[in-house]
Amino acid sequence: MTSYESAREEIKRTADIVELIGQYVQLRKAGRNHVGLCPFHAEKEPSFTVSPERHTFHCFGCKKGGDVFSFWMEYHGATFPEALRDLAERYNITISEGFSRTEEKEKSRKREEIYRINEAAAVYFQKSLKDPVKGKAARDYFRKRSISEEIISEFRLGYAPDEWGGLVNTLRGRNRELSGAVEAGVIIPGKKGGHYDRFRGRVIFPIFDLRRGEKVVGFGGRVLDESLPKYLNTPETPIFHKGKSLYGLHSSHSAMRETGRAVVVEGYMDFLALRGHGLGEVVATLGTALTSDHIRKIKGIAGEAVMVFDPDEAGVSAVLKSLPVFLNEGLSARAVELPGGHDPDSFVNTEGLDRFRELLERAPFMFDYYLEKRLARGKGDVEGKVQALKEILPVLSALRSAAQRSLYIRRMAERIGVREEALLSELRALGKKPFQKGTGRDLKERSLPQAAGKNYGDLQLLNLLVHHPDVASRLIECGSTILISDPTVTQIVETFFQKYRENISVSPENLENDFESEAARIKLREVLVGRSFYSAGEVEQAVREIERKAYQRRLSESLKMAKGDIESLNKLLKLKAQGPVRSERETQGRGR
Repeated sequence: MTSYESAREEIKRTADIVELIGQYVQLRKAGRNHVGLCPFHAEKEPSFTVSPERHTFHCFGCKKGGDVFSFWMEYHGATFPEALRDLAERYNITISEGFSRTEEKEKSRKREEIYRINEAAAVYFQKSLKDPVKGKAARDYFRKRSISEEIISEFRLGYAPDEWGGLVNTLRGRNRELSGAVEAGVIIPGKKGGHYDRFRGRVIFPIFDLRRGEKVVGFGGRVLDESLPKYLNTPETPIFHKGKSLYGLHSSHSAMRETGRAVVVEGYMDFLALRGHGLGEVVATLGTALTSDHIRKIKGIAGEAVMVFDPDEAGVSAVLKSLPVFLNEGLSARAVELPGGHDPDSFVNTEGLDRFRELLERAPFMFDYYLEKRLARGKGDVEGKVQALKEILPVLSALRSAAQRSLYIRRMAERIGVREEALLSELRALGKKPFQKGTGRDLKERSLPQAAGKNYGDLQLLNLLVHHPDVASRLIECGSTILISDPTVTQIVETFFQKYRENISVSPENLENDFESEAARIKLREVLVGRSFYSAGEVEQAVREIERKAYQRRLSESLKMAKGDIESLNKLLKLKAQGPVRSERETQGRGR
């Protein structure tokens, strides 16, 4: 078996970081690097940079970055042991156990136990669905809703019998710790002792992990009658977060990438009906409003989302709530209102998939849809227009982009027949400024440190060392660190020099793990994914300039210290007159 450290290095050598991250973030080539919209914060201009040469990524906006393990952990909410195991499986690398720190190992152990309990629960629910007596009502329900056996099998649908202890007894029989099942959210401790099943008398929809598609992270359950709550989900657990999970994403992301579109529906049954009819690029929310985390998952895979809402007041309100989230996350969104009181489930079962696709293709942009709905409701009169403004202006005020606010204000002014200046005045009254300077910076400005300012000497030296590490011996010999004013840069440079002195093969991209300081890791990544300040022909000149400046700085400080000592001053002045001259032999020996 391969040791932990060996496995880590082999994975880093084997993994194509652009290919790996590109499955979750839409990347485009930009010079030596690849760039895209960051999946970890809202942005409209790409500041998320992936360097295949350095095997690293860095976001100049939120400052997150690192290697393939850092991305996997951040994107999937995984621990390092889980990331190591996942990537080892992905690249067919066998690893030994016992590699993690105690706290990481314990955290990973608990999460794995929840996965095992969820798997046991999923099997229990599947068997209950197939039970001739217990599962009959659930099978009839699925049959009535036109859910095929293939879909039931593919998505591992099940049934939780209307029993208080069915799953509890099953888990006991498998020697599972009930405390772990409580943490997994599938059973609940009783107030007077004992435990009982969370899901009872419900059809069950297992929710799968995006990073490990066959793994169950949680469950959704729907009643078969009119009792409330109609839907019930697993509570928040170490592996399940409702505000970050989209039902079916593990199975639909390939089709979403191929079509460039994500069709978002509100419920499990809508998703299953559309998948059953052959629509691949569909996902469903878990009974919650769309969040930024949901949209970041989508925008990394598809360039557009089409929201399919019920045509009632709640559906229209959902459009209003999701509009600013889409706009702030920089993802284009359209809205589909189904005719005749249909939901996606009933529509596709009665009208067919081709008719549904027609609605998708004709879907208006979400802002236009909402505006038209609100104006139609008010019949176009003054009061209706005022009410529409009261509802839409707060949405626009929440937008981060001044340019977007300006665009939508102009469109709304034209549609409603109100002067643009009047709308801007109302927007200001909400306590927001509709125009702000510097709404975005060019990627080049973000990825290149400024070549001016008090820290230019620091960045000049660090850039030279990172991109031309063969000059390290000369920078050490001339005492170049005397020129550095930034403590963070000092830490990076001195760590590099220390490894060099110890005859350790120094690879700048591998230094990040040596720093506890996040500031040092960020600074290093920014230089790594940026480009060199110097062409090959300019490196020698840059080194000589640093040598000259370091000499002058040391001489200046020595003169200050020798003040009043005539003999020392004379020696220093004589040395100053000679300058930092070295023989041709010395220069050649250091290798230009």
